[in-house]
This record gives sequence, structure tokens and C-alpha cells, in this order.
Amino acid sequence: MLFPGLCARIRRLEACGERRPRLCARWCLLVFAASMAAAQVPTLQLHQDFASDPGWLGMNNLPDPARGVNRVQDFGYSATAHASTSPGEMGGRVSRSLIPATYFKPLPEKTLEDSLTASGRLAVTHSSGGSGVLIGWFNHASRGWRTPNSLAIRLDGEAGKFRVFFEYGTRHWMTGGGETFEGPWQTTKTPPLAADGTPHSWTLSYDPSGAGGRGEMVFVLDGATYRAALEEGHKADGAVFDRFGMINQQTDGDEMTVFAGDIALDGERQDLSKDPGWEGTGNRSSFRDTTVRPLHNFGYRSTSFAGGAPGEVGGIVWRIESTHPEQALSYGAPVGRLSLREPLRASGRIVMRAAGVDSALLLGWFNSLTAIGAPPANFLGVLIEGPSRVGHYFRPACASSANAVQIMEHGPLLYPDGTPHAWRIAYEPAGANGNGSLRAQLDDTSVVLELTPQVLKDNAAFDRFGCLSLQRGGLFVEAYLDDIEYTAQDMTRPR
Repeated sequence: MLFPGLCARIRRLEACGERRPRLCARWCLLVFAASMAAAQVPTLQLHQDFASDPGWLGMNNLPDPARGVNRVQDFGYSATAHASTSPGEMGGRVSRSLIPATYFKPLPEKTLEDSLTASGRLAVTHSSGGSGVLIGWFNHASRGWRTPNSLAIRLDGEAGKFRVFFEYGTRHWMTGGGETFEGPWQTTKTPPLAADGTPHSWTLSYDPSGAGGRGEMVFVLDGATYRAALEEGHKADGAVFDRFGMINQQTDGDEMTVFAGDIALDGERQDLSKDPGWEGTGNRSSFRDTTVRPLHNFGYRSTSFAGGAPGEVGGIVWRIESTHPEQALSYGAPVGRLSLREPLRASGRIVMRAAGVDSALLLGWFNSLTAIGAPPANFLGVLIEGPSRVGHYFRPACASSANAVQIMEHGPLLYPDGTPHAWRIAYEPAGANGNGSLRAQLDDTSVVLELTPQVLKDNAAFDRFGCLSLQRGGLFVEAYLDDIEYTAQDMTRPR
């Protein structure tokens, strides 16, 4: 039987009652048999500049507006005294959202070479599950979670309670910090704090000469002291801070009502007895938010984030648990019938504008019948993913028809900083002594994945080129692609 892995996968889908695809192994054999012939499929290179909507085919790529969430941001200066010893503080209702909301005092630029100290009192009067806010130093361009160019305390809310952490983010998304609580996702004897309005005193300081010159954060909460050294090399990566205040955690979630008073910066008490005239962005707003997990929002756009003339494809893609295959995203162009027996080429430009931790995007050739997995069977291309401490690797990945998976451990780094990059993918069937090799290149840096004999033996069947979500729990990327060239079957030539 040809493509045994693909046929078996379709049988499993049918046995589980999957609506897509309700096809039999016999149909699979008829459609994809040609790809296993000794001769290669005749191919050509197609180019798409996205000057208009290309009409690519999508599954779950656009959100249902009816499933959005009503968000309210209502924080800033407050004449109350929830946290302060006398009226006047900052705070209010803060919602987690990918859309930034901040309230801050502008500051002369500070870096990780400077000593920093802030202190005050905080009080949480309401907390719902999955809520949160940062209080500390950050940058006018800071966006996302974990937040680059930041040094702050992080309040993570749960239903009726919250936990406090302290952390930093460098300019290249390197992160670290310390824990006052172990966190809700671990076995812990440390109880969270009640969101009952009780004031808590705190001090956050940073010493650039601490920890043997690596830099060290010291956090004091209600008299208990916690320390965290910067990871090796993170201080050298650097960070720039030009504001102090509050910033919402920029991912999907709930809301928290929090206040911070009696604030002192570098020993200087801030006068909040009247409105100090600090600045805010998005902190007094209400809106309908459809950028919520698991609603992907990916497709044709008239924007030009990736560079060039207006018109591109992109948007928000979430990493989704494998237990929810009905939420998987696929978006791509039909390419006829291709397999691992043909040389395959693709190139273009890409930009990542935002990303959360544990986020990913798959780019390459895939099969519309098996476009579910991490990565799915019948995939060849790149996995844009990586540990949050380094960024997102642009690394080769392949999965055969029987789901024999190979993913390179590393690759060129792609940062969510809004910078466009040139990329290339090249698959050579004759590479790696005839087992096939897959090269992924970002700008001038490339890596090569040598496939195993098992992958080539299983083969793979591709009928699309485009993007997929990764079926593993996590957060989001916001990425855009333009001027894409890709290999497709030449339907004008006989085989």
C-alpha cells in the first residue's frame, strides 16, 4: 500500500468520528499514488506578492466575532487610599490583553549598568482567574509577555487571590527573575495572598555589580527578602528603561483590581496627593477583543509589516493543546501533489511583531487532510519556536506520512521586534547520502537538517504551502509574510 502512514491516520480519524476528513484509505491511495512513482513530479516556482487577496485556503484561521471578550481597562491616577497611607495612588482595573495598556512616569533612560530602587505599598482588591499586571521599569516599546526592556514585580492573579514574582527582560527577550511563590502550576506549600485589599509593603532594587558583576535583583515583600542574579550574558545583552509604572500582562486572560501607593523612586517619594500628570496608553478604554485564545486571526492583510508594497499574509496564531484538534489552524496555497521525491524550494520575507512564551508557527508544505499535530504528519518546512530565554528559532522540521518527526534543536533566531527578514527553505532529495536534507536560512544564517532513512521510506504527501498552528499548549505569535515563492506541481506538463 502506498502512503501507509497517511492511510492509517485517516482511518483513525474516521474511527474517532472526525468530520475532517471523512475519507477512506482507498481514496487516499488514488489521490496520492503518483507521488510514489519512480519519476519526479514536474514542478515550477510560483510567486505571490499579495498585491491582492490570493484566495488561499484556510481552516480556523479567522475568529468568530461572537466569541470575543468585552475588555475594560480603567487604571491610572486615583485619589483613593487602598494601598497608600494617605489619599493618592495609582491603580484600578487592569485586564490582561494582547493590546497594551500602561500608566507611567516618564524617566531619563536607565540601563542594566545603573542602580535602581523602587518601593511602596500595594493592595489587590479583586482578582479573577488568569489575571495579572507588572509594576516597575519598562520601555516605550515594551510589548508582550515576558516583557523586553523591563525590570518589575509581576502580580499573577487567580480567583480571589494572587502571587507575586519579580523578573526582568533584556532588549533581545532574554528573561529571568526570582520567586516569592513557587506558582500555581507546581506542587507548593507557599499559599498565595488573598485579594482582600490588605496592603503589602515592597522594595525592588537592582545592583549592576551584584552576583559577581552579573547584576542582581533584590525584592523585599512584607519584610521577607528574595534575591535573583541575572543569567550569564543577560546584562551584556542590555535593557533600556524610560518609564516607571504599571503595564498589563499582554496575553489573553482576566482582570485584576490593584493599587500601588507610597511610591519612592531611587529614594525620592513621589507626590501622589494630587494628580501628578503621569502618562497613559490604553489605560482608560473598553473594547471588544477577539484576540483571545484560541481564536486565530491569520490571513490576507493590506498591511506591509514585512516590507515592500502593501499586501501580505499574517496575523495572530496560538499554540493549541493537542486535545483540541478542532481548533487547529491551516492557511495555504494549493500546490498539486508533491512528495519527498521532489526538490522543494521556498523563500520570502517574514516579520514577527509580538510573541508570548511557548509560542510557535509552522511554515512550509503540508497536507490539508492531516494538518493537525506538533508538527503534523506530512509536513516539510520550518518550525518557528524556541525557549523564551533565547527567542524563536527558525529551524528545519519534517514529519513523514507515518509521523516520523525530525526537528533541528536550534536555528537562526527570529525576534518579535518588528524587523523584516529574508528567509529560504530548500529540500534536496539527494542530500545526506540520498536520505534527503532540509536547509533553513534566515538572512545570512542557515542550518541543515539531515533526514533519516525512515523518513524517506515513509515518504510524505503535500497538497498545500503555507502556515499551520502547533498542537501543543502555549501562547501566541504575531507574524507576517510577503513576496513568497514556493515549489508547486506543474499542472501543464504531463508526468
